[in-house]
Amino acid sequence: MAANAEKRPAPVDSDARLRQPSGIRLVDDVAGSIEDAILAGRMRPGERLTETRLGAELGVSRTTLREALLILQQRGLVRSEPRRGTFVTRLSREDAIDLCRTRALLESYAAFAGFSKMDEERFERMQALIDELAVCNLPTDVPRVIHLDLQFHSLLVDGVDSIGIRELWNSLNGRMSAVILSSIEHHHAETQDLAEFHQVLLDAIRSGDPVVARDAVIAHYIGVERDDSGTLAEIAGVIESMARNADVLAARFR
Repeated sequence: MAANAEKRPAPVDSDARLRQPSGIRLVDDVAGSIEDAILAGRMRPGERLTETRLGAELGVSRTTLREALLILQQRGLVRSEPRRGTFVTRLSREDAIDLCRTRALLESYAAFAGFSKMDEERFERMQALIDELAVCNLPTDVPRVIHLDLQFHSLLVDGVDSIGIRELWNSLNGRMSAVILSSIEHHHAETQDLAEFHQVLLDAIRSGDPVVARDAVIAHYIGVERDDSGTLAEIAGVIESMARNADVLAARFR
């Protein structure tokens, strides 16, 4: 028997919010099942996740379920409160703004510093993701929409020569998923709107000007309204300084 195999009790009848785990790697599959339910809106922000019920629905032990919830907590999709339990993450407006600014800082630097690696093959991959995004249907395809968004932006980040930046960017993905889900719900966005939003960014990146690409990434996350103009200029200045210092340090160690 495989080391991670588990003899599971038969699942009880449920409201079908959760797909049954396939058993490929049980704890990851259970985490994926709960993640799908969260991103599809079948588990709402702030909802308490009862271990007994979830274990019965999925037909897994409490130990496996707790390991799966820990994975989701590390991804930022759930939070654990002492003596209260585990809840689906509910981001405040302030949390969402802070997260978007952090993502803007990391991603605009990656796009600016790694711009030389943005070739036509990568542009075509990004365009294909936008085209696929445009034909998704909401709310059924919310998990797919979030996955496509992640793939699109990862192509921007992959060009930067910094493992640390890529790891930090990846660590925000779970909470960014919650931001995207909240944005879709609150603004009643359609996939055509989301596709156009990303098309504007891609067109700016394809301009061939790294400064235009950098500013477009920042605007993508924090907007270009009057109240945001100071933030955009501030982040742009930080990016230029970071890139300049990185070039100086790289030259010293050649």
